[in-house]
Order: sequence, then C-alpha cells, then structure tokens
Amino acid sequence: MADITNLESEEDLQAQIEEIEALSSIYGDEWCVIDEVSRIFCIKISSDAEEQKMTACLQIILPPDYPSTAPPIYQINAAWLRGSDRAKLANSLEDIYV
Repeated sequence: MADITNLESEEDLQAQIEEIEALSSIYGDEWCVIDEVSRIFCIKISSDAEEQKMTACLQIILPPDYPSTAPPIYQINAAWLRGSDRAKLANSLEDIYV
C-alpha cells in the first residue's frame, strides 16, 4: 500500500511540475511564485483599458494530492469583482477542474 501511495505522490508531483512549467510559459510575467515549497502561485491579470485599469490576481494552491484526488484551491483577489460575477467566475474555475 505504501508503494502505491508513494507512486501516486510522485505522479502528482510530476504532473504539478509540468503544469507549473506550462502555466509559467503561457502567462510569462503575469505568473508569479508566492511559495514554491507550499505550491502557491498567482496569475495577475490586468485590463488593457487605460481610463479604468482593473487588476485581478488569481491565487492558486496545489495540494500535495493534486491532481489525482484533490482539486486546486483558488482565491480570487479583485476588489471590483463582487456578487454574482465573482460567484460565476468561482463556479467556472470549479467546472474547469471537474
């Protein structure tokens, strides 16, 4: 049983490393590492509109058993995003994992 658990842990870690590399490549300067050991990352997204610049930070935490058994944990940091729009975005992120 311990061998199966260790194998799953290694596979999860490898999948996380590959996903982090892909996201880093896709988002470039918008991708930041908050805590590599704890697997906490952030994607900072800004609007192109100069008159009303809006920024959002999507914080992502990858639990040790992600992706095999646990979803990533998301936190949306955007003061301007409220109510049903925030809930809709949170639900969309959950749907992406499923």
